[in-house]
Amino acid sequence: MDFEYNGNLLEDDRINLVAKEITSKYSKIDLEKAKEAAMLEGRISDTKTTDDELNRLYNIMLVNSDNKNVVLIVYKDFLETLKKNYNEGKENNYVYLVDDINAYLDGNTEFPFISDYQ
Repeated sequence: MDFEYNGNLLEDDRINLVAKEITSKYSKIDLEKAKEAAMLEGRISDTKTTDDELNRLYNIMLVNSDNKNVVLIVYKDFLETLKKNYNEGKENNYVYLVDDINAYLDGNTEFPFISDYQ
């Protein structure tokens, strides 16, 4: 997925850009859901970080939590990103979400809120 610099854009322009980046990667996500996810994301003013990527993927899953098929597709990318960027001893809140997202996908719980891990 693209993560363009957007620190110079007005809020509406930034949301539209991020929504376009989301829908170009995940065609099953409609534009309104993509905009909801984009609204939850901060500006990208420097080089994209792993946390920027994980945050976007989490936000996409959160706003689409009523559709487990979409969540599963995004979750696979979330896990792959975690795997590629995992540093033992430097865990972050996204690592702690894995078990609860698995439980959600298995139908055992509601979709987790990252704020519960901060």
